[in-house]
Amino acid sequence: MTRFISISKVAAVVMAFCTLAVSSCAKPVEEKDVLEVSVKTPSVASGKGQMFVNVRCNTSWTLILMDAEDDSDIDWASLNIDSGKGNMSNVILSYQVNDSEDSRRLKIVLDNGSRWTSCMVEQAGSGQQPEPEPDPVPQPDTDLAKVSWLELPAMDNPDLGYYSYSFEMNGKEYRNYSFGWSQKDLVALWMAYPLCSMYTNKTVSRTDAWAYDPILGPEYSPAPFGGYGGSYARGHQVPSADRLCSYNANVQTFYGSNMTPQLNAHNEGIWQTLESKVRTLANTSDTTYVVTGCVVDGSTTFTQDSDGKKMTVPVGYYKVLLRYSKSSTISTWAAMAFYTEHKSYSGSTSLRSLAMSVDELEEMLGMDFFVNLPAKLGEERAAALEAEDPLTNSIWGL
Repeated sequence: MTRFISISKVAAVVMAFCTLAVSSCAKPVEEKDVLEVSVKTPSVASGKGQMFVNVRCNTSWTLILMDAEDDSDIDWASLNIDSGKGNMSNVILSYQVNDSEDSRRLKIVLDNGSRWTSCMVEQAGSGQQPEPEPDPVPQPDTDLAKVSWLELPAMDNPDLGYYSYSFEMNGKEYRNYSFGWSQKDLVALWMAYPLCSMYTNKTVSRTDAWAYDPILGPEYSPAPFGGYGGSYARGHQVPSADRLCSYNANVQTFYGSNMTPQLNAHNEGIWQTLESKVRTLANTSDTTYVVTGCVVDGSTTFTQDSDGKKMTVPVGYYKVLLRYSKSSTISTWAAMAFYTEHKSYSGSTSLRSLAMSVDELEEMLGMDFFVNLPAKLGEERAAALEAEDPLTNSIWGL
């Protein structure tokens, strides 16, 4: 039986594996000032490897690596990120082979400018223990099929893994996005997420915090560092500009699982135009439920991520929208879809020419979108929404 994995549970598991050591001369950390650093595995084998470091802090912070015995600098380990603000679960600790027969320990120090805390990692000496087996493939989030989020499509493809992310903001937890992951193609075939002015309200800038997906891990996640082979951009499926309400929400849009190898001309052309249109529509609604996806069926083109892992280049991209507004002057519910081939479009191409009903896209792709809508509105109303020609509804402004 598969087990449920969410980002909150991953964080809980990670924190349980590391004992925090605080200097006796440091001030005690007040409850309101969260300051915690942890790793999943505090003891590792002698070989070269990587692991995630989990940071919990509600202010700006820095990370420092030290020798655990004398606090001196070390040259056998490094961090991909050594400063930030807020919680972060995608910091990567890389360590080299330990050729010595003796074990060695490092200290990861988290400092927020007024207080600090730390955790330890011990690496075995050569010959002390066998190399560990690779981490197992992450198990899918089977409970996603049981929730009633309106943005979710059907999750009945046995070749995909289903996962979700949430983030904390102002003491509350909000869902960020869910996705259907194809390990064979190394891309998410869809991303589903709610969108409204709360999410797009700019309180932070674009983070550019490119990272492995913390759930998938470095072995199974695409590496989005430095771009992909060929003329392909690291194309977001959940746009960074859709998540500017908090640092953590935006960081999650830079995970490798949110990227596809996308032609620059498509990414910066028709796709960018469509993303901007969706934000405008969402900002004038109570909530717009979005499914963004790519199509890999029939693709014979491949590229590589920055680790050299093979990625399928999609043949097309789509967006599906379910808009809700309780205003009495406009339609309460509306739905539509867009499909674009993965190519360069001329500047004169209108979004109107790419729009279609949800039913039309479902027939094209063999997918079922908004599976929880009938329970919300009833079978008849839901069917009418998905069959509606968006060109006949002035709410879309096409």
